[in-house]
Amino acid sequence: MPDEGFRKWLGVEYEVTKADHSVVGMPVREEMRNLRGVVQGGAVAALIDVGMATAASGGNYDTRLRPMVTLEMKINYLAPATGDRLTCISDVVSAGARTAVVRCEVRNDNGVVCACGLGTFMTRRVHKTDPEGMAPPKG
Repeated sequence: MPDEGFRKWLGVEYEVTKADHSVVGMPVREEMRNLRGVVQGGAVAALIDVGMATAASGGNYDTRLRPMVTLEMKINYLAPATGDRLTCISDVVSAGARTAVVRCEVRNDNGVVCACGLGTFMTRRVHKTDPEGMAPPKG
């Protein structure tokens, strides 16, 4: 798998990756917490973006069906994101030839829903300057 940069820094762990559905987890590090010990909203948003894009693309870098980019994203923060791990469960609601709409929920390690999100993603055309491994698998 190519170096995933930001995903790697977040510590994202792919639990389930398949067409139209994903479950991705993120261990919570101290630098992700605010002064009250709650995971900062930007860290939750990053997990949501990764989780929904994984569902839209059909997998991680090794298994994805298509490269995707985020067009827009909406998040409702429902409860403080506490605990040592957050999990984002994402499902594609609708998919067309170039775009997909995905919804998700983020749960803490006690199963409490901390946030839910809705996003629109677009299939990205592969460009000649893309690093090796960015193209969808042939088949």
